[in-house]
Amino acid sequence: MQRTVQELGSTSAQIQKVATDLETIAAVLAEAQRAASDQIAQLESRLQQIDDQLGQAFQLEARGLLTEEDQPALDALIHIEDQDAIDCTATTLHQVNSIRTAYSDTLQTSLAALRTDGYEPGVLQAVDASGTPSRAEPESNRRQNEIEAFTKVFGRPPSSAADWDTAEALDPHSYNPKNGGVPPNIIVSRITPVPGQGVVRTNLFIPSRTVWNPELDWPPYHENLGDNRGFSPTADPEASRISVFVDYENGIIVARQNPSIDPKAGQIRAGTPAVSAVQQKNGAISITYSGADPFSPGGEDLAKATSLDVNGTIVIEPTATGPRVGGTVTDFPAIEIYNDRSGAPTTLVHSWPTYVDDELGPMAGLWWHKPIGDESVEPHFNAQP
Repeated sequence: MQRTVQELGSTSAQIQKVATDLETIAAVLAEAQRAASDQIAQLESRLQQIDDQLGQAFQLEARGLLTEEDQPALDALIHIEDQDAIDCTATTLHQVNSIRTAYSDTLQTSLAALRTDGYEPGVLQAVDASGTPSRAEPESNRRQNEIEAFTKVFGRPPSSAADWDTAEALDPHSYNPKNGGVPPNIIVSRITPVPGQGVVRTNLFIPSRTVWNPELDWPPYHENLGDNRGFSPTADPEASRISVFVDYENGIIVARQNPSIDPKAGQIRAGTPAVSAVQQKNGAISITYSGADPFSPGGEDLAKATSLDVNGTIVIEPTATGPRVGGTVTDFPAIEIYNDRSGAPTTLVHSWPTYVDDELGPMAGLWWHKPIGDESVEPHFNAQP
């Protein structure tokens, strides 16, 4: 508080008024998030009902139980349900936009009051930044760093191609200058090896140079840096928001979340991914993941609780011809999955955001999920005892 007074040059009365204004903004934001979440939950429930009804209709059609007289009625029902889904989605989008507009209007009024009380948003941000730009790790150190990271986990240096893939994922250094030397957060989990299946690399990345991240500020968003790239089988783990490597040769899963960058506030910070995995006797693995921007209003936990996170389930099934991959993921960001295995094709899955891949990506895509890869893999995994 003493530093805050010094930064603001304020009296105790002003500090109290600023605190009250900030509490008001936080309360309005929480209410906006709750209202938006309620709207999304209602939409998801209605879309699930529509999906169930369409599924029943398609089953009747597939079983050949319809007469010629029934077919036109079924076609009309399918059209009505499709249009209902479109209308419900459009209505919810309008309502969420209205909630956002109301929050923005209130925020602008509150910020004007804050400035009147002597507080300029952003004054303290540079002081409180959890990560500050510093010299990136030299490229010349990369190889040795990878060796040390791998040896720390396995007690031996890397030698095979799979070893080096995993060593790269385990390396806790940032080499890209934009990350300012701030390290990623890395978590590791052991699995039963399945020799011959190689390494399955999943990268979740932001194609655009920047994306809008909501903020307690005006305008009510900051332009956080994206990954600014397309699909690339040679992209290193630092070139994505979240990477998940499944090394079937060494029996390990490595998940890492790279630093997020808010240039306006001068902050660099890495979030912590939440990853869980279930493996069956045949070696198949179901991975559930969640990761949020550490700069999200209210923090990562709130973002994950209100569908403002990158999340999904990826299922990998070993076969005689190499891994099959399927699952369900958020529409944003882009996802690429590769398999590094001798004699096998590299690409398994490429999926671009369905709605938009520019600055609006998080707002448009994090609410929605879509299937990826082989759509039979996830149901097959879930059907196993």
